[in-house]
Amino acid sequence: MNSITQIITHFFLFSLAFGTQLFAPVVSTKLTGVGFYKLGTSIVLASLVLALGVDFFMAPALTSVEWWCYGILIVSNVITSIFHKDQKDWFMWALYVLQIITFCVLAFHVFTFDPIWIMFFFMSMALLGISNFSMLLGHYYLVVPKLSEEPLIYCLFIFWMAFFLKIISSLAVVFSIGAPYLAEGSIVGDGYMYNWLFVSMRYLWGFVAPVILSFFTFKLCKLRSIQSATGVLYIVEFFVIVGELISVYLMAKHGLPL
Repeated sequence: MNSITQIITHFFLFSLAFGTQLFAPVVSTKLTGVGFYKLGTSIVLASLVLALGVDFFMAPALTSVEWWCYGILIVSNVITSIFHKDQKDWFMWALYVLQIITFCVLAFHVFTFDPIWIMFFFMSMALLGISNFSMLLGHYYLVVPKLSEEPLIYCLFIFWMAFFLKIISSLAVVFSIGAPYLAEGSIVGDGYMYNWLFVSMRYLWGFVAPVILSFFTFKLCKLRSIQSATGVLYIVEFFVIVGELISVYLMAKHGLPL
């Protein structure tokens, strides 16, 4: 049986790789230069290789489909990193579509076609992915200072959409299957006190802090204070990661997709 640590580690690495890949086309590399694309690709590759390493020691054993998926993703990202051009041709777009489809196939197999785990994964992946992508983009304004603030604002709108879907789903769980865990004197889960502790941290650190800070980031972008906005985005991503790790813990141990 897989340990909670293995599940959380693999979930995080897989989410980071998929999310960073998914949002790669949000900003054109004609604006940022090829260096930004290669930075994102490096994160995808590193996360994928580490996720594969963790997955190798987890049960059930990797299937032939999963081996093929990991192989296709690693090779295709190496190819796009080497041959990428600022003006994408049909071949580069075809590789991107292949990568996203392969990630989806791999996700369904990794989570054994469990609809709750799959829905939980895609929502967490989107929130973590756009948080990481926004932070990277904000950092890259130091390299390309003339870059318009519009791409970063666009990322914030995507972040808010992902955030809205995630919190609606989480609240639905709290008021349904999660209610017995928070009932006074509950002995299910980790017990009444610890259940409230983990859920409170999940909401305060994973939802309240990031959404408030994202609005500060938006205001700073409007003022064209991109370096300050980037500093806030680092904190946003930190809180998103902490919140999602707590969420995965609650899902892996108690089946609560918060």
